This record gives sequence, structure tokens and C-alpha cells, in this order.
Amino acid sequence: MRFKIIFTLFILIVLPGMVFAQFDNVGTSAAAFLKIPVDPRGSALASAVVANANDPSAMYWNPAGLSQMKRTEVMFANTDWIADLNVAFLGVGVPLGNFGAIGVGITYLSMGDMPITTWLDTEGASGQTFSAYDACFAVGYARRLTDKFSIGLSVKYITETISHSTASAFALDIGTLYDTGFRGLKIGMSFTNFGTKLRLEGRDLIVKVDPYPTAGSNPTDVIANLKAEEWSLPLTFQMGATFNLIESESFRFTVNADYRDERDYRALGLVGGEFAFREMFFVRVGGMKRYAVDETHGKFTLNAGAGVRVNIPGSNIALKFDYSYSDLYRLKQAHRISLGVVL
Repeated sequence: MRFKIIFTLFILIVLPGMVFAQFDNVGTSAAAFLKIPVDPRGSALASAVVANANDPSAMYWNPAGLSQMKRTEVMFANTDWIADLNVAFLGVGVPLGNFGAIGVGITYLSMGDMPITTWLDTEGASGQTFSAYDACFAVGYARRLTDKFSIGLSVKYITETISHSTASAFALDIGTLYDTGFRGLKIGMSFTNFGTKLRLEGRDLIVKVDPYPTAGSNPTDVIANLKAEEWSLPLTFQMGATFNLIESESFRFTVNADYRDERDYRALGLVGGEFAFREMFFVRVGGMKRYAVDETHGKFTLNAGAGVRVNIPGSNIALKFDYSYSDLYRLKQAHRISLGVVL
């Protein structure tokens, strides 16, 4: 058992460095929607929750967090993102006792209808429209290997569609969580979006060409299928810790600190704090800063949010409502809301 734990930690620490060392391509990954936080709690804490995700959102942050769930929970979250984009997340987590826990998650980014423009109709006067969307379907499993150490795994199917062209890929997330048992101190690590590449295919890439324009007598309307470039998924490594600075019957204050390394962008430092009153009312705040040499790319951004948990009288059911605000600097802000049902 000790060998399994050491081997898992070795893979999570060493493998990201080996993979990221092969790339230095800022902004060259596809499926960028996979990097958008899906839930208000995690977003309010500036994404510093790799060691503190204990609900269906663990499918996004760290699949090992599913092992911390004590009851079945369903979560629906919606993000009002930039440029009229909308991100919806539906997740379910089910604890299986000594057999671990399973989770299912669906993330959907919609862009709405957009006018079709061409070089002859740059204003879209034809009235024709097209749509685009991204989606991710994930199934995860987590289990405690010891009373303190957990591991989780998630398999994802990712698809991106624009008009009549689609790209798809499969990916794997792996995470670990170590609970010291002292004042809520946990240490977590995750390695996400390791998978195949995306390439657009579809009837929009079918064109008519003249393969021999200087021959004259040859056919000038040969049907050809354009081969699009392949694009990698946004590989991400994140590690961090959570700790209860204040613990009492009525109050709790938890601090989180994470380091996040994205293969296609600069690394991030993340910090967050959550104040809880009787585990019913919550106030959260967090901040993130990219490691950069200039002010534009290294600006500190602020996140905040609140939540409430209501126990339904006469039943074991509880309802959870959460909200978060994120400062996106030049891209203004994003708002998230979620509803959770604990069964």
C-alpha cells in the first residue's frame, strides 16, 4: 500500500514537468472552455480548491475529492461568461461506502446563434445563422487507499462544434488527496486534460478546387476535403493545501493556497478563504496572480462569493445556494450561481 501511494505521488509530481517541458506554446490549446471554473464556490476561492473540493464539482477540480462525500449530491451551476458566452454544469456524486465514490459531470458552453458572413456578404445580410458549442462528459471514481490517502480518476469525452464541423477527443484526469487529520489540513494534487488531440472535421471543410489551374482542359470543380490542424488539450497541473485557521462549534475559517501550471499559459498562484457560520452561511474571497514579469500579465485579480445551506425540516434533504463574482480585468467580470441538493 505504501508503494502505491509513493508511486502515485511520483507520477503526479514528475509527469507534469516531463510533459510541460516539451511545450512552450502560449495560447495554442483547443477546448479552452475546460479551464473555466464550473462552480461558484471554487471560483470565489480563486480556484484554490484542489485540496478542498468535496462535492460534485470535484469532477472538475480533483476527482480524488469525491472520496470526501458522505451523502449523494446533485449540483447544477451556471456561469455568465464573457462575450455573451454561457457555461452550464450538471454533476452528481454518489458515495459507495467502502467501495469509494463515483461521479458524473456534464459541462456545456453555448455561444448562441451568429450571422453567417462571407467575403461577398460581410454584414450577414442573408439572415442565415450558425451556432457553436463545446461539451464535456465525464465519469469519475475515487477511493480511499488508507484512512488518510485518497486517489481519484476521471475519464472525459470532449467535443467542440462550429456550424457543421466537429472535433472530439478523450482525456484523463487523475488526482490525489492526503488528509492529515489535524485542523482540516489536506494536501491535494491533480493532473487534468491529458488526452488525445482535437481536429475539426465536417462538411464545412469540403470545397471545390482546380488542382491544375494552368492545364486549362482539366476539371475545375474537383471536390476536396480540407485537413484541419490538430490541437492539444489544455493540460493542467495543480497542487495545494487547505487548513482550518478557526474551528469551533459555530464558526470556521478555512484558508486555501494552490499552485496551478497550465501548459499553454503562465503559472498561477491562488489563495482563498472561506468563513462559515454553523455550516449554514458562507462568505468566500480569493485572489489569483500569474507569474509574469510585466504588470499586464501579472495583475492580481479578485474573486468573492457567498452561499447558504438549508436543511429541509422533517427530512435528510438539504438545499445549497451559492453565488460568486470574478474580476476578469479587461474582460470585465463573470457571475456564477448554483443549486445543490444533498440527499
